[in-house]
Amino acid sequence: MNNFSLAEIFGNGMVLQREKPIHIFGTAEPQTQVCVTLGEETCRAQADKNGKWTAELSSRAAASDLKLEAKTDSGDTVTVAPVHIGDVWIAGGQSNMEFFNKYEKDWEHTRNLPMNPNIHFYNVPQRAFEGHETHNIGARGGYGKWLNDKEDGYENFSAIGYSFARFMQEDLSVPIGIIGCNWGGSTASTWLPCEALEDAPLNRYLEEYEAAVSEYAPEELRRVSLQEWEKLDEPESYRGFEPLLYGLSWEEQLECMKHGRGPIVPMGPYNENRPGGLYHTMLEPIAPYSLKGALWYQGESDCGDRAFMYDRLLTAMIREWRSLWQDELPFFVVQLAPFCKWLECTNDDYCTVRMQQQKVADTVPSVYLTSIMDLGSYYDIHPKEKYEIGRRLYLQAISHLYGKYEPGYGENPRIAEARRVGSHVICSFDFAKSLQDKGGKTDIRMTDKEQIYEPLDVRLDEEKAEIDITIPEEALDAQNLQIAMGWADYATIFICNEHQLPIAPFCVKVK
Repeated sequence: MNNFSLAEIFGNGMVLQREKPIHIFGTAEPQTQVCVTLGEETCRAQADKNGKWTAELSSRAAASDLKLEAKTDSGDTVTVAPVHIGDVWIAGGQSNMEFFNKYEKDWEHTRNLPMNPNIHFYNVPQRAFEGHETHNIGARGGYGKWLNDKEDGYENFSAIGYSFARFMQEDLSVPIGIIGCNWGGSTASTWLPCEALEDAPLNRYLEEYEAAVSEYAPEELRRVSLQEWEKLDEPESYRGFEPLLYGLSWEEQLECMKHGRGPIVPMGPYNENRPGGLYHTMLEPIAPYSLKGALWYQGESDCGDRAFMYDRLLTAMIREWRSLWQDELPFFVVQLAPFCKWLECTNDDYCTVRMQQQKVADTVPSVYLTSIMDLGSYYDIHPKEKYEIGRRLYLQAISHLYGKYEPGYGENPRIAEARRVGSHVICSFDFAKSLQDKGGKTDIRMTDKEQIYEPLDVRLDEEKAEIDITIPEEALDAQNLQIAMGWADYATIFICNEHQLPIAPFCVKVK
């Protein structure tokens, strides 16, 4: 029986990574000899005992409109064209990364932009378990194939990924490919192998899984799970959920909740959020497709009483992705946005998750964080200004990886020092040549042990990039005064630097 094929991600219109070895892989009968040709270069590979094969082509410069051919010695042939060479990024996470172009605040403007023929998109099919055909039908179409700008289905691509691609391509003038590998509501524990969760405290994810599975007999769990997936995969199920992504008032959300939560797949081997689940069904199938780097926006599903260990969870996930690709991929992470409540979701310990995200960026090599404390919404977990988030990720990538601008060009202002001068606290910042107030409420507070004080006055010295905070009279004798900005589960920051990047949240002791 002939089962010769390329992996699903290889298709017409794809982008391969420049200036790195190019991995082409697929399946065939065990021991089959495979010949792969791209342009003028040819290499050979042999399928292993499991029928998997990988061919490695040499690195090359950016190019367009090539042809890839894979052929067995018996004459079976697969051809892919056109093929482009440029920079390829993976856009991972949960719903805020998945969040489609068509839901974005400025979609009407974006859909009327001129087509850019040098940006290309691929959404990895969402499969919760082996044998799951796909979760992407009807209004969620456009998965499992490479799309050009404006092609049917690009409206269902990550708005952040799309924006990032446009900014990068217009700056670099090379083909850009973005691979969407994300699933709304997913915890980071489903995006890494179970073995990485075995040590405390991450083993909690495994223990909770085992406890949930023990509540069902195996056949009953299978029956109920497949029954629920049949409902969830119906186009009508998603159409009913779409209005929530465009945005509803709290009153409208309360009305929606009266109708119940809809189908729910019990935790178990058919639930997409099981430990290691999406790592095996979505991530492994696209590795080792060569990449430039990763964009990551996630953490909402790991808040609450799990927030304290998010630094270890994210660090472990980054380590496992780098191991899977055998490449020290740079990660560009989006810090959680301000939000209070949305449907049944709340912001419990969001401040802790943000702090842990910053800790990972500060301690793990080649991990960078962009803060969006000016883009949230009190009653919506999904910030609608996704193109702006894409711009901020682009600013970081273009400065850190390409050296086109000075170091720190795309960084949020970071607190450098808070020093006391009489009855004032002067805050100075790195990554800011100037500061300006965008006009919203910036949450600033002072603390001394358990006591919280509101500043008497806050003034910006725009040219010095400093903030002058007047200490209230009742705090003048405080011995352990601290200053905090955006340091709460719901808080906003609208003081920005010259690149319109808000100050990153902080809590520091006043010197």
